[in-house]
Amino acid sequence: MFKLYLTCFIVCFWVINTIAQKKQNVYFLKNDGRYVTKKEDADFVRVVQEPDSGSVLYNVLEYYPNGNSKTIGKSKTIDPIMWEGFVNSYYSNKKRKRFANYYKTHSFSAIYDYYPNGKLYRYIESSIRRSQIATDLIFLLNEKIHTVNDSAGIPTVTDGNGYYKIYDQDFKYVKEEGAVKNSKRNGIWKGFSGQGQLIFTEEFEDGKFLKGTRTNEKGDVVKYRVKEALPTYENTLDGFSRYLSRTLHYPESQMPQDLQGNVIASFVVDQSGSVSNIKILKGLSKEIDKEVTSKLNVVKRWNPAMQNGVPIPIEIVFSLNFIVADRLSHYI
Repeated sequence: MFKLYLTCFIVCFWVINTIAQKKQNVYFLKNDGRYVTKKEDADFVRVVQEPDSGSVLYNVLEYYPNGNSKTIGKSKTIDPIMWEGFVNSYYSNKKRKRFANYYKTHSFSAIYDYYPNGKLYRYIESSIRRSQIATDLIFLLNEKIHTVNDSAGIPTVTDGNGYYKIYDQDFKYVKEEGAVKNSKRNGIWKGFSGQGQLIFTEEFEDGKFLKGTRTNEKGDVVKYRVKEALPTYENTLDGFSRYLSRTLHYPESQMPQDLQGNVIASFVVDQSGSVSNIKILKGLSKEIDKEVTSKLNVVKRWNPAMQNGVPIPIEIVFSLNFIVADRLSHYI
C-alpha cells in the first residue's frame, strides 16, 4: 500500500550533545515512517540539531542501526523535514544512494540517484516536494530526465535523449520503460509487474500524458486518460484541511491544563474512497485524541488516489497542532 505524508512528526525529546554543545532532537523510526519509542525497534535514527551559527537551517543526520550514515542534510523546519540545499543519502553499505540539491527559490530540484554498486543511475530535475511525500507514489510527471545509465555505467539517456528504465526501490525489477526526448517522456511507455508481466502501455508527447491502456486482474482491457492523481476531499486537494478547520476544536476540559502540541494520526483511503483503519500514532491527551478520531470517523467519502488509470488504496499520515484557542491550527 502506498503512503502519503501530509506532514511528519514532532519532537520526541531534547538532549544535549556534550561534544558539539548543540541542542538536538532524537527520533527512532521505521522505514515506513512510523515512530517507535525504543532504539532497538527502529530501522534508523534521526537526529535534528539546532542551526549552525549564522544559519536558520536545522542540521539533519540519520543513521542505520549499524551506525553508518543514512542521510545528511539541512531542513527549514524540525517538523516536518523540509530539505533545503545539498542532501546526501547512503545505502547501509556506505555507498552513495542519492545526492540532491533542493533549491530555495526554484520549483525544481536536482537529483542524482545511484545503484547499490555505487554507479550513477540517473540525473533528473523534479518538482517532487521537499517533504517526504509517498514512498512509491512519487508523481514525477514533471521530471526533466537528463542522464540515465545502466548498472554497468553505460549511458542509455544522454543529454536528455535515449531510453529510460525505471526500477523499483530495491532495483529488483523494471517498473516502467520508454523513450526520452528533450529530457521528457515521449512515445510509448510500458509498465510491468514484479514478475515481468506487461500490465499497461501509455502514450506521451513532449512529456505530456495522452492516454493509457491496462489489463486488470480479470484480464479486461481498461482505457484511461489520468495517469496519477492524489486523493481529494470535497473535490480539492485542500478540502480535508478545510474540513478539519471547520470541525475540530480544542476541548474545553483541557484548557486549564494548557496542553499544547501535535497529534499525529493516520487513516486509509481505499479504492472506493472510504476511510478506514484510523490510528492515533502520537497522542496529546485522551480527550484531544478522542476529538480527532471522532471527526475522522464521520468524514465523507474521498475521491481515491489513481495510478495508471485505476483507484489505489493510500495511507494518509498527518500532523495537527493544538493550541489553547477555540480553533485548531493545523499544517498540511
